[in-house]
Amino acid sequence: MEASFLGGVLYLARRGSETLGSLAGLSLEYKWIVLTVTTVGIFMATLDSSILVVGLPQVVLALNTNLVVGVWFITVYRLMITILLVGIGRIADLHGRVRLYNMGFAIFTIGSLLSGLSQTAEELLVFRLVQGVGAALLFVNSVAIVTDAFAGEGLGKGIGINQVAINAGTITGYTERCSHPALHLEIDHSG
Repeated sequence: MEASFLGGVLYLARRGSETLGSLAGLSLEYKWIVLTVTTVGIFMATLDSSILVVGLPQVVLALNTNLVVGVWFITVYRLMITILLVGIGRIADLHGRVRLYNMGFAIFTIGSLLSGLSQTAEELLVFRLVQGVGAALLFVNSVAIVTDAFAGEGLGKGIGINQVAINAGTITGYTERCSHPALHLEIDHSG
């Protein structure tokens, strides 16, 4: 099994007759590449889960909408994650965790970009939904990929570091101002 990291996406290639069961023998470098990529992904997914809470008044104002719609900006993201977790887990078991994780990274990135470019409340709702689909793919596959890479020695450490990123992302999101690059919102209230 060979691993490479290109443009924020983890690529794995099997050689010959290798199976996922042979991941335990992979190099230490591979384990840390996997941990880094999955930790960044899960950090961003949890950051975007909470960051909008802090900037909600500015977003509502900028998109000329009301607080009820604003709450849906947060809810639709979390709802997509919650609804899709079990189904995506099963699909990942059948079609490959890494493949779905990479797809999730791409969908999440596109959803983030489009959310930042939203001009209306409706657009932001749709793009946060897209972002939530990507985040669900990241959430469900992150720990599973770390578990495969760290099978045996170091598994607790790998999962622990990955789980710290979940809490760090949430906390960071609650402490950020609404100038998050994925939202591109810096509201000038001076005039």
